[in-house]
Amino acid sequence: MKQDDSTRQDNPKRSRVWLILLLVLICVLIGLWIWFTPSGFWGKVNALGYSVCHQITPRSFVLGDSQSPLCARCAGMYLGALVTLIAHFIWGKHGKFPPLWILIFLGLGLLAFALDGLNSAAGLILPSVSFYETTNLTRLITGLAVGLGIGSVLAPIFNQTLWHKWLSSSAYEKGYRFPLLIAVLGIVGWAVYSQLPVFFYVSNLLMGLGILLTLWVIHTTLASFILKRNNTVKQWRDLVLPGLLGFVMVLAQIGLISLARYLLTGTWEPVVL
Repeated sequence: MKQDDSTRQDNPKRSRVWLILLLVLICVLIGLWIWFTPSGFWGKVNALGYSVCHQITPRSFVLGDSQSPLCARCAGMYLGALVTLIAHFIWGKHGKFPPLWILIFLGLGLLAFALDGLNSAAGLILPSVSFYETTNLTRLITGLAVGLGIGSVLAPIFNQTLWHKWLSSSAYEKGYRFPLLIAVLGIVGWAVYSQLPVFFYVSNLLMGLGILLTLWVIHTTLASFILKRNNTVKQWRDLVLPGLLGFVMVLAQIGLISLARYLLTGTWEPVVL
């Protein structure tokens, strides 16, 4: 009994140590990232995109001298994932994957994404092989479709891995939700493609948030296994340690990929065709 009591007393102490270490590490990683990335607010936003996207200018949205932090395809993917993940978190702790007909729909979206990407690459390397002209609109639409799929799959994995009592149902069991989500993504796509100044800058911010949230969900799920805290989260505050470790992993991924790309290219500028 004494050993059990001491173990229970040590757990809060260990948690506090983990908490302090993770907070210090986050501060150090953010400080290093701020120090080494380009100056200015939008320079930092573009640096987020630098870690996950080629940022080729003709394949990105441009307003005056400003370029979006992601190419059109990645913009759709991360914005789609952002909207879908937020919707799932609002709808509850659903841990079941979407119904089969929705999975087929999402699979077709992934197929369109792949075909459009291959067609775009073929047009770049061998123009005569390209079947049609890939545009930023097709890149954006297929990116949104894949983002919808990413969020629809990641959210149930996150819920069934972390929550102690997750719902054994799909968030899409209420029939209006999937069409509603598609409609919202259609509005988001229109706002991005319109390139109106107010939408351009807001969407650029949301792209950065989409990168962080998508990576955070992935790494926090992994962190729960590292900390052996899977299926132990009963309320949001129980998510602090795995969430912080997941954020450390996100910062590490962004930093290491950015460092590798900078060492290879010697510049923070987009890839040039």
